[in-house]
Amino acid sequence: MIVITIALVLLASVFVGAILQRITGLGVGLVAGPVLTALLGPLAGVTMVNGLSVINAVNNAWSVRRRTDWKRFRILAGALVIGSLPAVWVVHTLNGPWLLIAVGLLVLLALGISLFPTEKFRIDEHARVPMILFGIAGGFMSTIAGIAGPALTVYARLARWDYRDFVATLHPILVVANSVSFLLKVFLIGGLDFGGTPAWLWVAAVAMIFVGAWFGERINARISTPMARRIATLLAAAGAAVVLVRGVTGF
Repeated sequence: MIVITIALVLLASVFVGAILQRITGLGVGLVAGPVLTALLGPLAGVTMVNGLSVINAVNNAWSVRRRTDWKRFRILAGALVIGSLPAVWVVHTLNGPWLLIAVGLLVLLALGISLFPTEKFRIDEHARVPMILFGIAGGFMSTIAGIAGPALTVYARLARWDYRDFVATLHPILVVANSVSFLLKVFLIGGLDFGGTPAWLWVAAVAMIFVGAWFGERINARISTPMARRIATLLAAAGAAVVLVRGVTGF
């Protein structure tokens, strides 16, 4: 009964995350990340988030490829790779309660930053240095917590990037971010640890990615982006709080 309950919670988080990802560009990492981390452990949970996010991002990237800004994609994706390298060492060193605390705090920090008012600040949309810096931050957070989107969302707001064009470009960026994070953990940490997750649960989670994207495509025209973002923020904050508490009580 406990195993079934855990599986249902896991699949529900992936499903909701996939819906919100199609609508806002954010979702699987923010919503499913804290849940998977709490259920499977920090290393296994984030690694599974990276793997599922690759599949989800590929699916979404193909559907919006015509709106993608490929020039910005190349710069941001390259910076993401750089930011992922030191994060692998952090993941390997802090695996355990400290990594749970780090994941919880990073998600809450990312959520706070993504809500930060940017009306008084602005950066040149063609400036490369801000793109590189925010890309490095996104890569670091992707590898540690399975979330690259919030750092890039802040950049998009500061640069006044058209939101629909940003979301279209974010999907292929997330393909790179999660692929790099996933592969670095395989080759630098050694092997994969999915916390004993059975194969059928992986198959079901992948299915939820496509089902959630299908629903998200249809809901997109009926729900405002601010509303979807608020829902994702509340769910992610609750999940991050659970991970943080589990880390603190794990000593």
